Amino acid sequence: MDTIERRAPTTSYKRFKLRRMCGALGAEITGVDLAQPMDDELRTELNSAFLEHLVLCFPKQNISNDQQIAFTKTFGEIQPHPLYRSAEMEGYRDILVLEHKAGQFFNGRNDIWHTDMTFKEVPPKLGMLYCRAVDEGFGDTMFCNMYKAYDTLSEGMRAMLDPMKAMHSSALLQRRNNAKSYNIPIKEIPPPVIHPVIRTHPETGRKALFVNSSFVTNFVDMTEEESKSLVDYLVDHATQHERIYRHRWRVDDLVMWDQRATMHYVVIDYDADMHRRMHRTTVAGDRPF
Repeated sequence: MDTIERRAPTTSYKRFKLRRMCGALGAEITGVDLAQPMDDELRTELNSAFLEHLVLCFPKQNISNDQQIAFTKTFGEIQPHPLYRSAEMEGYRDILVLEHKAGQFFNGRNDIWHTDMTFKEVPPKLGMLYCRAVDEGFGDTMFCNMYKAYDTLSEGMRAMLDPMKAMHSSALLQRRNNAKSYNIPIKEIPPPVIHPVIRTHPETGRKALFVNSSFVTNFVDMTEEESKSLVDYLVDHATQHERIYRHRWRVDDLVMWDQRATMHYVVIDYDADMHRRMHRTTVAGDRPF
């Protein structure tokens, strides 16, 4: 049975105001203009809030493509997506355009629980989405807390999972993308990689469940058929309501999330006529351990 977690006091910050969005994860940051250069003190405070809350939302920003790239680089080296390129902007390869219009999902639907690019040997550290077009109340993104997913497993399950490893592959992504004629086909994919099922966060030292529906094909030394029920159970456990923050997008929201301790899912609840456009940037991470 899950234990009740006491609410820890939230750190106070000098350079901005922070409001928790729910008990699971997520915080809104106000008083910061992302169009302006970032000094060391502000970057340090933002990183502290990021590590504590895992998802940060900056509402009512007005930034250019170059300014989004500059803000992203304050947290590390930008990592372009190695496979998606269907809505690429000339001169901005670092920005991945995720767009729906006229019934077409350029660069995928993403209505599956996942952590981005875990099919890479070195998956991302964090992701950022800047909302360029949306009808408020539709096309929300849900995030779940993978620290809490691990912490609320039984002692026996944690003991079983701690030494286990899983195979991650982009084959499902390739099939989903190539099923739509308006996306550029993904012709070649990298070979599968092996990651720990439980990873240790390189900055906080906390353990997090590191399994997702989109890229995990099987556990090492187990077949895909044998693995499926355990993968399904772990994803279902991680995505219980009390471990989720659901972000309702507004134009000019910028949201950043920790790829090392979260999964996310896009809610496809809108019709063919709604225009939804997001600009995503990604920061390179560390090899999971």
